[in-house]
Amino acid sequence: MSIKSLEERIERLEAIQEIQNLMGRMQYYMSSGMSWKNVDLYATKTPGVTVEAGDSGIFEGTEGVNKVYLGIHGMLSKNRVGALVEHDLTTPVIEIAGDGKTAKGVWACPGASAYPDADTGQLQAYWVWVKYGVDFVKEDGKWKIWHFKVYATFETPYDKGWVKWPHPSIMQPKASADAPKFKDFPPDKPTVYHRPYDPKAETGTEPLPPEPYETFEE
Repeated sequence: MSIKSLEERIERLEAIQEIQNLMGRMQYYMSSGMSWKNVDLYATKTPGVTVEAGDSGIFEGTEGVNKVYLGIHGMLSKNRVGALVEHDLTTPVIEIAGDGKTAKGVWACPGASAYPDADTGQLQAYWVWVKYGVDFVKEDGKWKIWHFKVYATFETPYDKGWVKWPHPSIMQPKASADAPKFKDFPPDKPTVYHRPYDPKAETGTEPLPPEPYETFEE
């Protein structure tokens, strides 16, 4: 094996580890009510950056990233008494582009949450399972999130289960009637794909694991 080939392999392995750490930081910030720190994890200098969660719509550019993490998540993080947002990153599949400029990754994310019921105000425990489909790009020599999409699977009270109550309301407000609403932070475009678990329908397959590729194409 040539020195050049060995260097390329090392660079790709380091890229995968950096991306794993990047996603891990994002999850820890969200669990800690510090989602505002996630803004720095996005490629806000690169055209086309987007954030999308479930059926919440597509948020574009630096302004869209700020809407999600400073606006929506900031609103939800104001009262953390009894709050819980714990998502695990599992089964990662990460592919670095042949040209080394971009990467693609998917994760399954089983989670547990607790927040006030919108009607009663009482804390309710939920199972929240999603998948992540993420594109990454190198910006100023560091890997950053470029396109981030949450594929909702189900969100259900822990004592009811996903067959009786799939309740796919990812990123919907769980607060009192007089609290700020998500309509205060409108998306730039509607969601294109949203197919959460439905006991009366075939389960969606997206996102599929990325395959090796040479250069990024939409």
